[in-house]
Amino acid sequence: MCRVIAIANQKGGVAKTTTTINLGVGLAKTGKRVALIDADPQGHLTMGLGFPKNLRVTLKSMMENVIMGLEFDPKEAVLHHEEGIDLIPSNKLLSGLDMSLFTVEDREHVLKEYLQLLEDDYDYILIDCMPSLGMLTINALSAADSVLIPVQPQFYAADGLMELLKVVKGIHQRFNPGLEIEGILFTMDSGRYNNAKRNKQAVKDAYGAELKIFEQTIPRTEALAETASEGVSIFAYDAKGKGANSYQAIVQEVLDHA
Repeated sequence: MCRVIAIANQKGGVAKTTTTINLGVGLAKTGKRVALIDADPQGHLTMGLGFPKNLRVTLKSMMENVIMGLEFDPKEAVLHHEEGIDLIPSNKLLSGLDMSLFTVEDREHVLKEYLQLLEDDYDYILIDCMPSLGMLTINALSAADSVLIPVQPQFYAADGLMELLKVVKGIHQRFNPGLEIEGILFTMDSGRYNNAKRNKQAVKDAYGAELKIFEQTIPRTEALAETASEGVSIFAYDAKGKGANSYQAIVQEVLDHA
């Protein structure tokens, strides 16, 4: 059975894309069939896996086919990456779809309808969400079994979570009663500094009693920052480093949750 996990946070720069890539590749390394969905018009997931931005067939094409009720090959957009994962790419043209979805009937479930055409081929589908709470993110949360929330341990992290969790609760009540919180994942963690420790504790105090917070955090490392320009995961770039070890532990936590 396929599990769909949305990686979401309306704040930018919290390592959503990095987490999508490395969690996806890590799952594939355990033998799972994995697809990554680039649901962000910035196309950072597509670029971060080494693919060009000017692709003709993208997530936008697939969702438009669903909206228009056309018969189509759902795998036409699938790109295969050398590390054993598949990608449904995106580019800036997706931003137009985010706005036009407001006029579509049953607009919250367009992405879900598309993913249902793919789920027999995969064990995991990971959705890299855009840094906003627009219609594309609502579509991702409506399609997902769970949402994984990367959080940078900064001063405003606990406050920023509040808005996202309200949206998740609303999606759960109105569109997707099966939606769960996969967990809060601390990323870009400078754990040795007191400020980061205080901010992590503030999030744990606010949400730890009701939500899962991943035991493992993702450190701030140069190697993780450099992978984006190389088009590969941390496992291919620096397999023995702290970043790879940390994401491997997250992979195991996700597998254990299943």
